[in-house]
Amino acid sequence: MKKLLVLALFLFEGVCTVVMAQNVNIKVASVVPSRSSWDVEQHVMAQKFSQITGGKVTLHFMSATAMGGEAGVIQKLNSVRPGQVPPINGAIFTGLGISDLAPDSKVLTLCVPFMFRNQEEVNVVLKEVTEDMKIPVRERGYEILGWFNVGWAYFFTKTPIRSSDELKQIKLSIGSVSSPALGYAFKAAGFHILDVPAEKLSQSMRTPGGLEGLYTLPMYAYAAQYYKNLPYVLNVPLCPVMAAFLVSKDTWSKVPEQYKAQLIQVVQDSGVKFEQNQMRDDQDYIKRYESVGGKAITLSQTEYLKFEQAFKDDSKKMYEVKNPVVDKKLYDKIMSILSAYRGE
Repeated sequence: MKKLLVLALFLFEGVCTVVMAQNVNIKVASVVPSRSSWDVEQHVMAQKFSQITGGKVTLHFMSATAMGGEAGVIQKLNSVRPGQVPPINGAIFTGLGISDLAPDSKVLTLCVPFMFRNQEEVNVVLKEVTEDMKIPVRERGYEILGWFNVGWAYFFTKTPIRSSDELKQIKLSIGSVSSPALGYAFKAAGFHILDVPAEKLSQSMRTPGGLEGLYTLPMYAYAAQYYKNLPYVLNVPLCPVMAAFLVSKDTWSKVPEQYKAQLIQVVQDSGVKFEQNQMRDDQDYIKRYESVGGKAITLSQTEYLKFEQAFKDDSKKMYEVKNPVVDKKLYDKIMSILSAYRGE
């Protein structure tokens, strides 16, 4: 009887082990704002993961903000102690977070203003450079399942800005103190960058000698009510704010092989919807910005071309500094791809 009981317990443990091995819960920290159209798409993605795998693979999204931003998320992707399971298994990071996680990816090269003119150009370039940027991320222990464009960055300022020279006369925030890499690139190009923590941006805007301009998404600018202190928005989409959905290689290895291709397709399909949403949302939030007292500045064709050329000239300074975040080799490759695409 005792032997039968031991055997039964052994079999029960074996069954439990098999069941546990079949179920993978992927906990993902996301920079996507709560209740936004992007957040809605995340929930759709989670539902499809569960449907495709019969509940064997589930996605659980958490706020990156609650974890201290992207820098805090990077800490939680790692085990607190050797042998312990990390608190989270993946993340939806912007280029700033990806750069902090894997600097050799040189992903911030995509953030040079005026490099891209529209989403079609972004997609053309990503097809050519994605695999190269994935390698350093993979070496850090993560797989990128897909890319999203969560919006385009615009300049929000205290005074109307119509040229690069005027922009260099004001104090700007680019990136953040926790992810200062992009700010360093702008400093190298001759811009006056203030390192201000995200939670103190509004305070700095109100302080004499404080921030006079910000480089961010229209939705963030509106939600944070920056129109109270930075009423002007340069109505030019300057660069795509790319985000990557990455999962630890250890977690991804536990996902049954027969589902992986379908799950990656779900992420890519969501990326297309993200693009459609952001094109609508950016202009919608600029209109909301204007509705509460903001003012959109539209450049003439001549002004636009001068602004574009000025940033092309400044981009060289961004990659000529020591330890640049803008990589010359990648920058040249991107510009070559774009020239061929534009027929220049």
